[in-house]
Amino acid sequence: MEIKQLEYFVAACEKGSFNKAAECLYTSQPNVSKVISGFEKELGRSLFERSSKGIKLTPFGETIEEYAQNILKNIQMINSTVSVNPGAKLAVSTFSSNLLAKFLIDFYKETDEKYNIEHLQGTAEEITDNVKKGLSELGVVFIAQNQLTSFQHILTHKNLKFCPMDTKELCVYVGRNNPLYEKDSISFSELPGLKFISGVRDYFSMEHHLESVSLGIIKREMLNNVICTTSEYVFINALVNTDICAMGINFPRDQYQEYGVKTLTINDCEPFLAVGWVARENHELSRPCVEFIKRLKQVL
Repeated sequence: MEIKQLEYFVAACEKGSFNKAAECLYTSQPNVSKVISGFEKELGRSLFERSSKGIKLTPFGETIEEYAQNILKNIQMINSTVSVNPGAKLAVSTFSSNLLAKFLIDFYKETDEKYNIEHLQGTAEEITDNVKKGLSELGVVFIAQNQLTSFQHILTHKNLKFCPMDTKELCVYVGRNNPLYEKDSISFSELPGLKFISGVRDYFSMEHHLESVSLGIIKREMLNNVICTTSEYVFINALVNTDICAMGINFPRDQYQEYGVKTLTINDCEPFLAVGWVARENHELSRPCVEFIKRLKQVL
């Protein structure tokens, strides 16, 4: 059995025709028919019912189609893990963050471009999974302090460790179109009257723990989240071009300043988000990771 046979078979299933499958595979119809016939011969059963009206999957063919799609998806996943950087590299996973994106580029430049960078982004679960699977050597996460015990418990099962570096408080990002733009701070009681853009729902996200931070004054359900996105481009454009605002982490530097987006502190909000890194237990970090952590501590 060859991967080519699976690819031709799945293409024929999706297109419903050997001719159309040949077009998308940049080959001829007789070649597609020949490959699939050879596949059927190996399996000892017919995959398609052929007639003057076209082709139709047999019940056996429907079963094989599901298996073939899973195999091709797994092959695609394996191919996606192949490193394009043969030299010394920093392999890191983070949340979607303009600040971290800038920091990565600064790190690349400040280390005289001697390290290649492989960066993945996702939720806390995806970041830790990337580290567990070896797709990333290091993960950077922000975790609410009252969830650290749960987070540490999950990491134990994944044979990972979390090393906190600092704690931060919440803030609100607003663009020039927002009526609060001239203010420097905002109270918890004002949050329900605002429109927000948010990222993917994550159990360990800052919004999930808003009630405990604000002493019950505001709950996550009270926020008017009008846009939910995983795209940093959509996020920035919403802040710049509308009166929509966003919940964020109050870092020392304004991560969206170049776009005219301002940071408002939240009155009486105590630091509660632990910023730290995740790595495999008993794993000696590479030099790029050690340098990355050192410089990140300086930024925090």
